[in-house]
Amino acid sequence: MESRSETPAGAIPLSTFRGQLRQLNAASVDADGLALLRVCAPRFFVLDDVGDGADEAPVLRAAFRRYSGDGRGPEQRGQLPRERYFSVANAADGDDAGVLAEELNAYRSLQIPLQFFDLMRQDVAVALGTPRGCQVLLAVNEAQALRRFRDAFSPALRAAVDAAAAARSPFFMSLGTMIVDAQIGGVLDLRLPAAQRWFFANFVERSMLPTPARRFEDVLPELLALACGGSTLDNRRLQAVGDHLRARGVQALVYPSARCDVAVQYRSGELVAWHGWNLVRYGPAVVSDSLYIDLGPWETQFPPPVELQRQGRDGSDGWRVHGLRAWNHSLYALRRRL
Repeated sequence: MESRSETPAGAIPLSTFRGQLRQLNAASVDADGLALLRVCAPRFFVLDDVGDGADEAPVLRAAFRRYSGDGRGPEQRGQLPRERYFSVANAADGDDAGVLAEELNAYRSLQIPLQFFDLMRQDVAVALGTPRGCQVLLAVNEAQALRRFRDAFSPALRAAVDAAAAARSPFFMSLGTMIVDAQIGGVLDLRLPAAQRWFFANFVERSMLPTPARRFEDVLPELLALACGGSTLDNRRLQAVGDHLRARGVQALVYPSARCDVAVQYRSGELVAWHGWNLVRYGPAVVSDSLYIDLGPWETQFPPPVELQRQGRDGSDGWRVHGLRAWNHSLYALRRRL
């Protein structure tokens, strides 16, 4: 990854992103894979549709995508599709350290015991006894749980599910992903110290509500909020951020994933290593007419299992959020039991 400043003094510290991006989309997955995704992760592609199995409640447009700035309502322009979102690779072969798989896990059905695994991770591939590759593996613990959706499956997929169910075995399917070499200008890259300082000065310090936060890492608990899209009916702060960036002509935002452990490492102030990051592409500037109201200060406390670890003096050598992936999985298991 190379990042080159494009910013005059006092402006948004934009840079050029050069690196690899990874995505699972309708073009990378075959028809059977899409059919299973609609059942197993019904909210992944479309936020305002009802899951095919009728076991998922309708998802209102209030469940925005993170930093999308979709505050204009479904009938108005400006909403961002899933295809604008990517995980950021931290290795030359497109390995994103499991970010994409964990994003999928955040949208999995509560009615079907399942998990997504990243086959690019060597430890995962070895544990599952499968070759390492760029696929994401969908593992349904009990194939029997898929049988009530069989009418939506192709004959081949229906037969495979029936066979696994009859054998009382799990059901597995590998899902293809797309890896692209990208060069994008006009990017606010929150991995970079200058971007972090600008973000904190413009969105946190200028807030009308007092906050104990003193630097960017202090508000990571808010940026990594576990709610889908990082927003709720009572708190749309991250949508306000996205709305502002889009109106200012920012072309893309690199931001930390809320689904896995996140880290950055610096050497002499330069970014040298990272994991756990996503990128959203904005495109042309959108005129903003939305109104957002702060109902509380920025969140500065992680739940007890999650910990912010700073490296060097005051985080000058980097920082890491540890325990976030495990916390996500624990909450999913708890929700399934309720």
